[in-house]
Amino acid sequence: MERRGFYKILISKNIDLKVAHYIIRLAHVFINKKGSFNVALAGGKTPLKAYSILSKLQKDWTKINLFLTDERYVPVEDERSNCKNLRRFFESINCFDTSLPPDQSALIYSQKLQSLGCLDLVLLGVGKDGHTASLFPNAECKRITKEVCISTSPDGLIRLSLTEEFINLSEKVVFFIKGEEKREVLKKLLTCENIPALKIKPRRSVLIFTDLTLL
Repeated sequence: MERRGFYKILISKNIDLKVAHYIIRLAHVFINKKGSFNVALAGGKTPLKAYSILSKLQKDWTKINLFLTDERYVPVEDERSNCKNLRRFFESINCFDTSLPPDQSALIYSQKLQSLGCLDLVLLGVGKDGHTASLFPNAECKRITKEVCISTSPDGLIRLSLTEEFINLSEKVVFFIKGEEKREVLKKLLTCENIPALKIKPRRSVLIFTDLTLL
């Protein structure tokens, strides 16, 4: 494992398996410590293989509470829905109710999160433009509560997202950055360029899982 400033970096060709094993190990630690494990998972395509592995390796989900880092404001049956895609692997994941108006959906989701105080783990992706969760460059994420904000992605779609403030309260934060197309944004993150992902600064260092070798 390497260290670059605020970031600890784990590089592996089998990065999906590494991510799955890390989540399982962390779940055991927190369940033994306090009886439960509360985690928010990234949407998008990057982590789907890791989720498939995780869903097969982890047999007991009764003490694991799963949430989403963000969601597109689309019907749950829409192929773009993070909820739809993740429920292929995790039936019990807590999803945003996109049948409600965005503000109401954000408020109800916030109430679920408020009872936790903070999350034990947040797993985040990073887009090629530097966005993470639904925190986009040069775009406001309108804060509805301390936990949830509403933004608009570059394609004009409304997004529901955890706020950077709430993410930063988490015990552990991980960036999962995979694929050659993400090399430039990884460089930007490590050299502290002004991208949304750089706003994620929790109490402890952030762990980056990647399959990209560093120069």
